Amino acid sequence: MMGAFKSSYKRISCGVLQGSVISPLLFLIYINDITKASSFHTTLFADDIDLHISNSCFNVLQTTVNLELCKIDHWLRANKLSLNYNKTNFMLLTSRKHNPASSKVTINNHIISPEDNLNYLGVFLDNKLSWKPHVQQVKTHLSRVCGILSKLCIIHRHLY
Repeated sequence: MMGAFKSSYKRISCGVLQGSVISPLLFLIYINDITKASSFHTTLFADDIDLHISNSCFNVLQTTVNLELCKIDHWLRANKLSLNYNKTNFMLLTSRKHNPASSKVTINNHIISPEDNLNYLGVFLDNKLSWKPHVQQVKTHLSRVCGILSKLCIIHRHLY
């Protein structure tokens, strides 16, 4: 029954109340200026943020990333937001031989772990930008779906 439940009023000094219809829009408005907080190229999608930066010199890149992450951390703290360090990682894309494990990327004294493969908005990427992880993921998904469809066909034949 529509309208049977009524929420109580609550004062919110910052942030966005979860669960309301307008919350996603309010959240995007709330964090929209994070794109101006650093020199990263920033992609926002729902509550995910991807930061991209490039440089031909690895040492300059590493220094720049850490300095820019300090700016992001400052912005987060100023806006009373927190970062889930367990879900934060980075991927180094390079054609040169370089071990990303030797990279030291930190934010707020937390070491950010390097990844060889990432899921970027449903596209599975590897640090060589090959399609192998994505093709494997699609193959696995299609195999599972085909198995389910096959079982449904067998059940359908037995019922009719």
